Order: sequence, then C-alpha cells, then structure tokens
Amino acid sequence: MMTEAYQDIIALLTDFGPRGSHYVASMKAVILKINPNINIIDISHNVSSFSIIEAFYLLKSTYTYFPELSVFIIVVDPGVGSVRNILALKTKQNYYFVGPDNGIFFNLFHKEEIEECIIVNNNNYFNEPVSPTFHGRDIMAPVGAHIVNGVPLSNFGSPFDPNNFVKYPIKLEILEEKRLIHCTIQYLDSFGNGITNILIKNDIIEGTSLKFKEGDKIKIQIKNQEYEGKYSSHFADVPLNSLLFLKGSNGFLEISINQGNAAEHMDFKVGQIITIVL
Repeated sequence: MMTEAYQDIIALLTDFGPRGSHYVASMKAVILKINPNINIIDISHNVSSFSIIEAFYLLKSTYTYFPELSVFIIVVDPGVGSVRNILALKTKQNYYFVGPDNGIFFNLFHKEEIEECIIVNNNNYFNEPVSPTFHGRDIMAPVGAHIVNGVPLSNFGSPFDPNNFVKYPIKLEILEEKRLIHCTIQYLDSFGNGITNILIKNDIIEGTSLKFKEGDKIKIQIKNQEYEGKYSSHFADVPLNSLLFLKGSNGFLEISINQGNAAEHMDFKVGQIITIVL
C-alpha cells in the first residue's frame, strides 16, 4: 500500500457506456484481486465512444480534487491492439495516470508538470493472457493496482519523453486585438450546455488581457448563424429561454440557455469549432 497516501484510490474513466458495465466490473475485479483494499471511484463510463476531447475535459475537471497519490486509469482507447504506447506517469503534483498515448496526455499536461513517464511493456505486471481488444483489463488495471501497492514506475517499462506524446490539438485561437476567439466545444452536459476550451480566471481569459464583465454582450457564430447573449454569473440572471455565457464550475466558458438546451437550439456538438465575438 502507498504509505504516504491519504487513501488507496484508483479512479476509472472509460467510454464503455451503459452496455459495457461488465467491462467495468472485470477491470475492478482485476484491481481488487491485487489489492482488495483499494477504493475504486468511477469518474465516468459514459464518455462518447472514442472521444479524446471529452476524456481530456473530464480528467481536467476532476483529478485535482482527488487526494495526492491517487491513480487514474483512462480507457478511451480507439487504437487498442495497434502499435501505440500505453503510458504510466507521475505528475509533480503527485498524481499517477495510466492510459494510451493517443492525445489525452498531450492536452492534459505540459512537459514541466511531469515528474516521470514510462512506456508500460513489462508483462510481469499484466493479467495474462492479454486480450488484444481489452488492454484496460489486462494491462492498465493491474498496472494501476501495482502502483497503489508501491511498485516504482520504472519497474513497468522504459522511460518515455513527454515531448513525444501523440499530438491531438484542440483548436483555441485567440485574436486579442480583434476580440475574436476560435474555440472548440469540448463537452455537452445533460442540460445541453456547451462547454468550450476557453479557460477563465478572475473573469480574464487565461493567457490574455481580455476580461469579461457582468452584462457584457457576446456573440457566437456557428454554421453561418450568429447569436447574441450576455455574460452572467448565474442562469437566473437572464429571462427564461435566453442565451447566456458564463464561467462554469470548472473554469471554462459555457454557452447556455436558461432552462433550455443550447446544443439543440444552436445545433452544435462536441469537437465543433465555433467563433466567439467579444
């Protein structure tokens, strides 16, 4: 067990969906056979199939709320069985991650945030025989459990340079002088709110001097259509069925309709590039 941890925690994030609950159960069973005291937390198993953007957003929005030394296993793996690396890494914030090198880590971390990164290739820690279609159960789950048990990352394989992460750019282009932002819808919640990849801190767009003020009029351009709403701190600040922009609970700019469904009304989806006019 990790003697310095608050708890022995593994968090799971997959795209297995409601009909993949048996896949989740088998991963948990492998983990618990190695260490029955591990606390397993489900971040989500409803990531849209193969959606690296959604997986990135859900991890970005949750992992820092966990105790240090928690282990995150990500099985959003459209390349399973192909020639691609499975990585195990530790951040300087003392979090561990195990998952495929398919663009999630490229978006989640800067190189300087990573303390150690390993290609997982030591089959002494695998659940044999390894299925070519279920590395989540047979490689990632047991490796995550062994990390909780205190096995050093170096035991799992060979060093990997984070500069060589597979790239999966998520478009964010800020034209500060023109007050234009080309951004990406990275998640739709169950209310139809569109969560962009524009990060806001103290009402300022990260990396710029652009600042939102309560009541500012903002336009959004989608599929040759333009809509206007205002920047607000909460939904009830605008009339029912009115468009608003707000800083969501995870710090990203959200496109919403008060008690309505913005995604349906404006016909946008995850991965879509939109333009914000300030």
